[in-house]
Amino acid sequence: MAAPVLVTDSSSYLPAGLAEALGVRVVPLHVTLGDWSFDEGAVPPAAFYARLRASGDVPTTSQPAPGEFLEVFTAAASAGADRVLCVTCTASMSGTHRAAVLAAGMAPVAVDVVDSGTISGGLTLVVGRLARELASGTAYDQVLALARSMAGRVRSTWCSDTTALLAAGGRLPDQVPDGVPVLALDGAVRVLGAARSTDEALALQASVVREAARRTPTWVTVGHGDVPLLADQLAGLLDGAPGVLGIDRYVVGPAVGAHAGAGNVGASYLV
Repeated sequence: MAAPVLVTDSSSYLPAGLAEALGVRVVPLHVTLGDWSFDEGAVPPAAFYARLRASGDVPTTSQPAPGEFLEVFTAAASAGADRVLCVTCTASMSGTHRAAVLAAGMAPVAVDVVDSGTISGGLTLVVGRLARELASGTAYDQVLALARSMAGRVRSTWCSDTTALLAAGGRLPDQVPDGVPVLALDGAVRVLGAARSTDEALALQASVVREAARRTPTWVTVGHGDVPLLADQLAGLLDGAPGVLGIDRYVVGPAVGAHAGAGNVGASYLV
């Protein structure tokens, strides 16, 4: 029996083994750090962050080419897929969505491309939900409608030990306060506030997520680059809060860590 296939890009950061278990096909973004270039997913995040910290180089990233998406779409069709749902990271921060749209126009199977409006933990949240719906037998048209509705509802918040990489990539707001900036993504990167310490920054993030969950119950994703103890601390501040339906954990890979830094830690949720 023909079945739909879910495709996403590697900035979705699904927990290890989950993509394979749910049949999600992942197209990698590309990362360059000094003279080292690789596809995301080919290098463990810890190895990337160790070299990032040691080298002092400013990493760069690039989206997949349309041909890379087309190859995955074609393989899905060859395996018997009757529809493909491709959910990408936000077009406001990457050309990945455009590449997927171009590939969809050449694919031998019907492909619906949805801009998630988010990236990293927000995309983890969206893709994980959609994959579980498809795996449970939910009708494709319902899953597509859910993908489109979730795209405008995802919010993310994070802090890091540096904002220099975001600034280098032109992704940082003009006015960044002193201290530890707490940032948000809700279509664009903006400043939520500033803290005097990392502990205070985590508490501010947790308060924002708890308030949103109180109004609209939601699953939450909590992730980090190379600071697992800080992610544990943030998850602990959210665990059991009213409206927090559960917490999925993930590790931020090189394509996002290249801009957020090794010390990034944050959470994503729905409103």
